[in-house]
Formats: sequence, structure tokens, C-alpha cells
Amino acid sequence: MGDVVESLTDVAVVRNTQVLFKDYVKGYPTKSDMVVTSDGTIRLELPKDKDGVILIKNLYLSCDPYMRGRMTKDKKGSYVASFTPGSPLAGYGVAKVLESSHSDFKKGDFISGLTNWEEYSLITDPQSLIKIQHTDVPLSYYTGILGMAGMTAYVGFYEICSPKKTDAVFVSAASGAVGQLVGQFAKLLGCYVVGSAGSKEKVDLLKNKFGFDEAFNYKEEGDLDAALKRYFPDGIDIYFENVGGKMLDAVLSNMNVHARIAVCGMISQYNLNQHEGINNLIFLILKRIRMEGFLITDHYNLYPKFLNTVLPLIQEGKITYVEDIVDGLKNGPAALVGLFSGKNVGKQVVAIAHEYFPDGIDIYFENVGGKMLDAVLSNMNVHARIAVCGMISQYNLNQHEGINNLIFLILKRIRMEGFLITDHYHLYPKFLNTVLPLIQEGKITYVEDIVDGLKNGPAALVGLFSGKNVGKQVVAIAHE
Repeated sequence: MGDVVESLTDVAVVRNTQVLFKDYVKGYPTKSDMVVTSDGTIRLELPKDKDGVILIKNLYLSCDPYMRGRMTKDKKGSYVASFTPGSPLAGYGVAKVLESSHSDFKKGDFISGLTNWEEYSLITDPQSLIKIQHTDVPLSYYTGILGMAGMTAYVGFYEICSPKKTDAVFVSAASGAVGQLVGQFAKLLGCYVVGSAGSKEKVDLLKNKFGFDEAFNYKEEGDLDAALKRYFPDGIDIYFENVGGKMLDAVLSNMNVHARIAVCGMISQYNLNQHEGINNLIFLILKRIRMEGFLITDHYNLYPKFLNTVLPLIQEGKITYVEDIVDGLKNGPAALVGLFSGKNVGKQVVAIAHEYFPDGIDIYFENVGGKMLDAVLSNMNVHARIAVCGMISQYNLNQHEGINNLIFLILKRIRMEGFLITDHYHLYPKFLNTVLPLIQEGKITYVEDIVDGLKNGPAALVGLFSGKNVGKQVVAIAHE
């Protein structure tokens, strides 16, 4: 929770960190076009004069290229309103419901949809929000693979492009939030897939992690037309368009008859005062190409079908998804503007608060004590178990920290049990028979932090209490 400013009648008023939009932008946006402030406050209760509203704590925010258009005043043809100077940025995110007077949402629910770039938001029209039903995947996925990016890849590839197993598929900006999924969908169908990206690291990612057949760094290609002929000697059947400009021009002349282009974005054009002209549109006629632009907001009726298709692929490990997560709203502006110079690797996300156990904790192995134990107790499930092995955070204190949440032992019927291993050495043969084969078969990994010589022993020992060791701290006197 944010810093409490005041507490009246048990309702907290807290500081609400926000990312504010300063003023309209020309050319490339910079961090200075936004300001991060904690001057604002919010009362953590619902207004008494309004029904159908929800109070949320934002957890993850999505950085998306379309947000650049909202930084321009009254952009011609825009499908979404411009940001208001002096107000928070807004975009897609994942949040936890703190309070609700809306029948579709209750306290503790997780939701995805449009929210402000701030710690807490009061949503007065939650109709467009989606209640997250599946929390067995990372919640951040609902900003990407299970959110707008995933839907964009799914609709663009399957609905717009009508793919066939024999198709040759080209994806630009292929390591981004959408492109990485399009390529994997195409490979699952059996297509030949090539992607372009802007660095060697991203090219390696496409081939070695996402399974693309080929990939190239467009920045190293002096002639894009020649590059495409090299990777597609028999032409391109499907192009998933994320870039525009020179890339689109080169693709058009390399497409096959009755090829399909799904126009998802044109990120190379978003920061230009004058868009680059496309010279090869004549090929739409000559090759009878279908080129179709789309907005994912027109297709959210397909979300249940999309979820039924993609969620099992994630759970079965058939799809890999890469996120580029930065922590804290203070890092949000840099993450957002980094999209337009290709700094992100994968889906760019801003994490405000992590929810690692949205469904609660069943087992906690306690080595630390103090504040960690207090936090864990309030997040445990009914009939959870805690094995208390150590409390290293307390060993050097003259007065141990108090644990405030022990009431949850009763409320959740938790079993918390301390133990000394000296009471259990009769189990050593059984332990050895279990663990030794796991080590020998490589099913268990163990990390040791070994220092050489007794002279280094004191430093190794005291280093335990400041966390200097990585793995099991050992002093080696003589190696055998």
C-alpha cells in the first residue's frame, strides 16, 4: 500500500504515485514529456453517491505503440482520444479489485483492461474490463499474450490472413509483443516463417527461442528487397505488418498472387511529421493481394475463443512468451519511449506491484522471520503448512521483531511447526536413498559458494548475515 497520509474512520488516504502527461509531442517522445509524481492522494473507499464503480490497485501496465498517437493533439483519423496534459497516461493493465459496487466484480478479483498509469484508480465505467478467471499463469500475461497483444496476433493471423499449412509467412518487428506470437502460431500450423528484428540478440531469440525458420537484422540489410528474395525465393504468402515504410514497400514486390497482409501497425511512421510514401501499391492489383488493416477493439467478441485456443498452448509449453518487465512507475516513461527505438526485448511491461500468489500459499518454508513471515501469514490458504527452519533476520537483533499476523493461524487453520534437524537424523538413510539418485541423474541442482583457506573463514561466516553468499557457504581447507 502507498504511504498513508491520514486515516479517518478506518479509511486510509494514501499517496497515489502517477505518471502525468506534460504536453503534446512532435517527433520522438522523450522521458521529459512525462512526469512521475507522488503529490496526489486517494481515499481508499468508494464514493457513496455512485453505484457500479470499482476501486483498483494497479499491478501491471502495458507499454504499447498506439499510445504514441495519443500524445498528439487531435490526430487526424485517430480511433482513440488524445491524452490530456496534466492528467495521468492511460492504457491497458492488470489490477486487483479493492472495493466494488458493480455486480460483475467483487473485492479480490483480478481484472484486465483500460486503466490509468497510477498506483490506484477509481473506475467509474468498468463495463469494458475483463475479469481474470485463470490465475495459474503470470498475471502480467494479461497485458500481452492473454491481452491485447495476444488477441492482435490471433485475429490478424487466423481471421484476417486465413492461413494454410503451405504458406510462407513474413513477420516484421517479430520479437515484439505481437510478432513473437504470430511467428509461433504460424509454426504450429506448419508454415515456413521468417522474422525481421533490429539486433543480433533479437534475431537469435527468433530462431532459438521462438522457433522461426529464419530471421534477419533489417539494420544490417542495405537492400531489403534483396534480403526478402534471399529468404523467400518462392515469394511471400502472408505478411504480418508491424512496421510500414520501406519494409512494406519491399514486401509488396515480393508477394505471391492472392497473398494476404494483416496491417497491425506501422511503428516506423508514428514519430514522423510526414509519413513515408509507399511506391509499390500497384502490386495489390497485379498480384490480387488482400491488404487489410484492423483494430483489435472490433474483435473482442472473439476473446473466449482466443482464450480457449491460446491458454492450453501456454499451459502445455507449446508457446514461449518473452516479457521485458521494469519495476516501478518511476521507470515507466523510459520503458514507453524505448519502444520507438527498439530497446525492449519482448513485451514491454511496467510492474507496479507483483502478485506472485494470487490464489494464496499452501506451503511456506521459513528461513527468514520478521516482516517476511508477517506478510506470508496473511497470504496463506486454509490448512496451509509452515515449516520453521530458521529466522536469520532476527539473529543479530537485541529485541526480536513482533509478528502481528499470528491471528491467521486460527482464521486459516494453519499448522506452523518449528524443528531442529538433530531430532531427525534417524531418517538419514531414507533421505540419502531419495536424494542421491536425484543428484546423480541431474534432477537436482545445488549451488555452493566456496572460499579457499581458513584465513577466509571468518569473512565467509559473517557474510551469511548480510546475504553475501550465493548458495551454500563452504570453507575449503584442502581439496581432495
